[in-house]
Amino acid sequence: MLRLRKMMYLFFLFLSFLYSSENESISKIDLVEFKSTYAYYDHLNGIVELSSGVVINLLDEKENVIGKLKTENATISVTSYTALMKSSFTLETSSLTVNAENGFYDFKKNVAVFNDAIAYYDNFILKGSVIEKKEEKYIYKRAKITTCNYDPPHYYISALRTVFLPQKYFISYNNVFYLGRIPIFYLPVMYKPLGEGTPVISQFYPGYDERNGFYIKSNYTYKFSRYLKTKLFIDYYSKKGWGFGGEVYKYNPSNIKLDISYYRIDERDSKILWGANGGMWYKVYSNNNREIYMQSFARMLSDPDFNNKYFRTNPFSISDDKQWDFSITYKMISSYLRVHLKEYYIRYDDSFRESLSYMPKVEYQFLTKRIGKTPLNQSFYISLENSNYNNTNYMKRMNYSHIFSNSFNILRNLSFYNSVGYSSYIEISTVSMQNNIFVSRYSYTSSIRLFGVSDSYQVSYSGIFRTENKKFEIDNKSSDKGIEKSALDFDITLFSMIDRYMRVFMSYDLKNYGYSKEFKDRLSPISFESYRSRDNYEIYFKDVYDIKKGNQAVILNMNSFNDKNYLNVGVANYAENRSRVVVSNLLGYYPVKKYGWFGEFVVRYYFDMEKDMGFKIFEKGFILNKEFHDFRTRFVFRNRKGVKEFFFYITMKMNDRYRKDSIDREVDKFFKPWRRFEDERDY
Repeated sequence: MLRLRKMMYLFFLFLSFLYSSENESISKIDLVEFKSTYAYYDHLNGIVELSSGVVINLLDEKENVIGKLKTENATISVTSYTALMKSSFTLETSSLTVNAENGFYDFKKNVAVFNDAIAYYDNFILKGSVIEKKEEKYIYKRAKITTCNYDPPHYYISALRTVFLPQKYFISYNNVFYLGRIPIFYLPVMYKPLGEGTPVISQFYPGYDERNGFYIKSNYTYKFSRYLKTKLFIDYYSKKGWGFGGEVYKYNPSNIKLDISYYRIDERDSKILWGANGGMWYKVYSNNNREIYMQSFARMLSDPDFNNKYFRTNPFSISDDKQWDFSITYKMISSYLRVHLKEYYIRYDDSFRESLSYMPKVEYQFLTKRIGKTPLNQSFYISLENSNYNNTNYMKRMNYSHIFSNSFNILRNLSFYNSVGYSSYIEISTVSMQNNIFVSRYSYTSSIRLFGVSDSYQVSYSGIFRTENKKFEIDNKSSDKGIEKSALDFDITLFSMIDRYMRVFMSYDLKNYGYSKEFKDRLSPISFESYRSRDNYEIYFKDVYDIKKGNQAVILNMNSFNDKNYLNVGVANYAENRSRVVVSNLLGYYPVKKYGWFGEFVVRYYFDMEKDMGFKIFEKGFILNKEFHDFRTRFVFRNRKGVKEFFFYITMKMNDRYRKDSIDREVDKFFKPWRRFEDERDY
């Protein structure tokens, strides 16, 4: 035995790994270097006994350290290229750290066995009674997986067997999810990509609603790349059965924007219900400021009330139409050419009826451009369409318009604008009972505008004059004398700044037929708007007032916000039900930030003055969020006409950095601007 009073290091390079032709090549490890305070070399058996401060470096062919073993007692076999760690040790690589009680390492085959080991990778903690390493792969037996660094952890996943490949994936079998010591649910297989990919993010939403009964909704989200993401929805409703759906997006702003959603449920007591929506923009060609791109949008439903039954945070849930359209556009420097297909359906009882379709519509638009060196600008538009309006059979239709305009300053703060236009449309009926139509319109607009630093005052005259069918003369024989519009418009804007403005708009009718010429009959409803924001509040007010009929609409919206707390109060009254005042209240509140609670409460109600101050709440709900060390939780309750629902979900923070990024924000803003950023679907 070799004893040294001063610390000395012994270096052994297994050069035979490099130069022996009879040995197989090994994975990445080309050299092994070890050092310790004390060492004993048995040259007969080719064994080195190391103790105290043992460090074994695993080197590649360029002698870069790719792994490091640290322990207090180890036995190295020079002949078999193996190491036996007799005491607790640590393995450190560029991607993970493993602590174990004892173990064995075969450097030639790059395989190892670690007993009672804990591995740390990124924010993951993996424990296993036995860990087998096979090249870059780690196989755990009777493993526990968590991201909680508390002891004991708030949660963990117990797996019978786990295969872990750093920076690529891990897959585990026979998994039981524990919250503390309580088993919550079982998953036969769990797969999680690592590295630059995104893990499969799973979320579960148990809940209840009056129509569908008790249910559990589940999401499974996977991001193939930064620009490609897919989601799978699997839901069970006790009254209705199983629902399946999903979403996918492909989003690269330079050439493609695609988002498609689909959901279907075969209701056991009713019928098959389904919904699909999405959009697409795709650039086919781009060169020298010329582009060819395709666009499409669709919202198809089996039932006008489908979204209100299953996707209640989607604003389309209160809409009762479906539609689809597709177009291809050739965009040039100052014009574009487009071919457009479209169908639009409105609600008809519990189904749909076609209201409008283009099959197809071809458009050419020349954008506003100055004519030579003259002060005149021009723009024109032409379209050809095979269209159907309200099921009146298809017509061949052509539209054309041409506008000349100019604008100049009379004084520094006084501008004058004029435009003259001509438009016409031709309808060629495909039904013998209907006549062909050729009607033209002449238009003229003139306005003068006085503007200052923040105020502007504008008076405009606009007129639209229609011709007789198949003639270029004004249609004096019709009830309106061919004058569709002849009016003075007044637009006053005061204090126009980022944080405030005030605007008044009204119109005075100059037509001289068909009704009383009194001032009150000619003056349009007066629209008044006011907006003010300061520090932590903002107020918006709008009043539409008719001097003959009184207020037509009064809207007041007030927001107050302080850090994460906010309050919104909206009040509205409309002429359709003048006695009713509708109030909407929305409160968001963090009671104590350090506890992680957040609540959002909504109450909407109305007062009816004609029904003994009748008071009715027509919608109420709340969302309670609580953040724990490792979890985000949410409780949701909503109650409105046709909807009474409560649900709860929990998601692990281990997925936080994968959940959504700037691309997800752009996709949501582009395709689903109503959706909360933290949500994976509409609920």
